[in-house]
Amino acid sequence: MPLTRRAVFLLTLAVPALARAALPPGPSRIEIPERSSAAGILPLWLFRASGWVPGGRVLAVLHGAARDGDRYRDVWAPLAEAARALLVCPDFTRAGYPGEAYNEGRVQGPDPVFLALPRAVAAAREAAGDVGSRPFEAYGHSAGAQFLHRFLLLYGAPGAGRMVAANAGFYTMPTLDAAWPYGLGGVGDVAVMRSALTRPLTVLLGERDTDPNHRLLRRTSEAMAQGPHRFARGLAFFAAGRQAADSLGVRCAWNMAMVPGVAHSNAGMAPAAANVLWG
Repeated sequence: MPLTRRAVFLLTLAVPALARAALPPGPSRIEIPERSSAAGILPLWLFRASGWVPGGRVLAVLHGAARDGDRYRDVWAPLAEAARALLVCPDFTRAGYPGEAYNEGRVQGPDPVFLALPRAVAAAREAAGDVGSRPFEAYGHSAGAQFLHRFLLLYGAPGAGRMVAANAGFYTMPTLDAAWPYGLGGVGDVAVMRSALTRPLTVLLGERDTDPNHRLLRRTSEAMAQGPHRFARGLAFFAAGRQAADSLGVRCAWNMAMVPGVAHSNAGMAPAAANVLWG
């Protein structure tokens, strides 16, 4: 089956039906109830590799500001096929998550958006007949990288194993001394932050993601203090993580990697991210 949006095996499921569904190899789509969504649902674009079996690798892929989970799924599908993985690509639509609700997570409300991710992975696993507890891996690009590192710093990324955050537009620094969303002041917890610094996060940066005038680049004074462009801000975030770990007396498990010749492109970053995740 070709990986086009016209030729997608479509499953629209409610939670009680998930256990009865037989998710086939190849691309598919499901919708799950989700309390953090203003629309009440969260679409999931999925891909099951032909060699994937329950208990195998599961990768959550987080899209950017264009809210195009289907395109991210299609870019990642060949990589998932080679790795025998199940892809889970939530679609945080503008109807469900308007404005900055996706990448900033609405953390001070009753239903923080970041905790939708482990629920989405659990629903996809159930649809595929996977009842295992193996940690899922996670990759986010651009706004998805913002989501992912905040999911880690605020909540400890429950259920996640190795994570790759690529080309975020700006960062929440691992400090309680700066106000949210540029730091954890008012919303963070030092114990969660300390634990987050010991988790396997790779900050992946395109070496050509250096446009200081990119139309989606945040230019508040707080964001500009992190650097003039995404590449510089990624370097600053990684350095802040190392410094925070040293101050807290823990060993920082974060890594940084750079992708030569790539600017702000999920397609350009995905092969390098797959190598980080799967070798």
